[in-house]
Formats: sequence, structure tokens, C-alpha cells
Amino acid sequence: MLDSHAHLDFVEDLEGTIYRAKQAGVLKIVTIGTSIEGSKKCIEIAEKYSDNDISIYATCGIHPEDGRTDIDQYGDKLIGELEKIAKSSKRVVGIGECGLDFHLETSSQRPETSDKEKEFQRRLFDEQIELAADLNLPLIVHCRNAWDEIFDQIPKFQTPNSKLRGVFHSWTGDFRAMEKALNLGFYVSFSGIVTFKNASEIQEVAKTAPIERILVETDSPFLSPEPLRGKKNTPENVKIIASFLSKIRNQSFDDIATATSSNAQNLFRL
Repeated sequence: MLDSHAHLDFVEDLEGTIYRAKQAGVLKIVTIGTSIEGSKKCIEIAEKYSDNDISIYATCGIHPEDGRTDIDQYGDKLIGELEKIAKSSKRVVGIGECGLDFHLETSSQRPETSDKEKEFQRRLFDEQIELAADLNLPLIVHCRNAWDEIFDQIPKFQTPNSKLRGVFHSWTGDFRAMEKALNLGFYVSFSGIVTFKNASEIQEVAKTAPIERILVETDSPFLSPEPLRGKKNTPENVKIIASFLSKIRNQSFDDIATATSSNAQNLFRL
């Protein structure tokens, strides 16, 4: 199997995590950058830990929640630095995780996203979409409460000379959003969220999404699937997600594993 989205730079027991992934039959992992320093670390991990039993690839990106920290350090040179990192290794296979992350009301953990912050995120996302198009690399999209905005932004960069491709990671949208994502030529990726008991809407999307356009991911060490919620997530758990999809779609596990792995290899050109 292939874990199309993990954050190995956040994993505590990295060597043990990779060993267990190998034992579970996970042959490839894409580790996702969310900041300048994180992207560099993902490349280091991909280059150091890939061997005959497992291939690890990296992406370079700036998550909307990490953008302020990076812009404070790099200023106008931020995207140039990201481009330099992306070109530094053959193991880089994508741009992202990037996108929009809007909080619609103030909570005890964070305030409502201001209009100024939304505009900052839109500009940062635009710059990374353009970079992905320029480098002919897939875009890894993060979306929280911003589907309409994202569906407005991406088409601006889809021209006949620039066939932008990508994936909406850790899918949380409804059926209408799925149709829009597919119409853009993008993939949709299901994480442990699809196994949650309160995720009926996401499960309905997972049942109907065309098999040739879906990926599976762990988003490890986050979003552990049922019945492991509350524990640290690891790439080996991608098999749990694939198994869940096989049940709700009435397809064999082997069919899901083969299709999602093939899809990811096509998207990232592995």
C-alpha cells in the first residue's frame, strides 16, 4: 500500500514508525511539508530513510496556519525560498500542504479568522498554486470552511499550457464539493476521518467517488482512524482506512489498495 499523506517530521519514533510501516506492507509514503523548515526536514527524511523495502517522497509547502511565522522570517523572499527547496531534491513530488483554513467563530482555542487573515491566506495560496503550475508538480490542498473560495482560486491557474493537477487531502466536503473537485481534475483523499461514527456525510462521498480518483492517507501522526482514536497515528494504519472503504463501497480490500496506490503513483509520478 501507499500512504499518500503523512507528516513524518512530526513523528517522535521515526525509525520505529518506518519499520512498522514496512512490516505492514506499506511500500511508499509521501511526507508532507507545512513550513520552510518542515519541508527541508521532509526532504532529509525521504533521502535518509528510503531503501529497498520502502520509498519515501517529500512535498514542500506552507500551511495557512504556518504562513505568518515563515513570512516574518523570509518576507518577500518566501516563495523563492520554497521554490529553491522544491528544486533541491529529486524526491520532491508535490507542492503543499497549502490552502485556506478559516475559523468561523471564536473558541477557547483560537479566534474567528479575520478578513485581513483570510486575504493573507488567499495570497499565500495563490502563490503556491502558481508555483505548482510552474514546476509541473501536483498541489496538495488543505481546506477548512473555505470550499467556495478554493474552487474560485484554483481555476485561475488552469490554462491550456499549464495543466495544474492535485489532491484535496483529508476530505471533509459534501457531495457537491466532490463534484467540483473532480471537475477540476483533482483527486480526493480519505483519512481516518472517514471512519468516524459522526462522519456520515463524508462516508456518503467515499461510497460514490469514482475509484480512479480516490487516494487514502493517514495524515499521521494526526487523525487516527477508529478504533484507534486518541492514539498517535502511523502510516501502517492506512490499511485500516482502505479496509473501511472496501466495506462501505462493497469492493475487495485488494481492489481498494491497488486502485488507491496506482492513483497516488499517477498523481505524484512515482
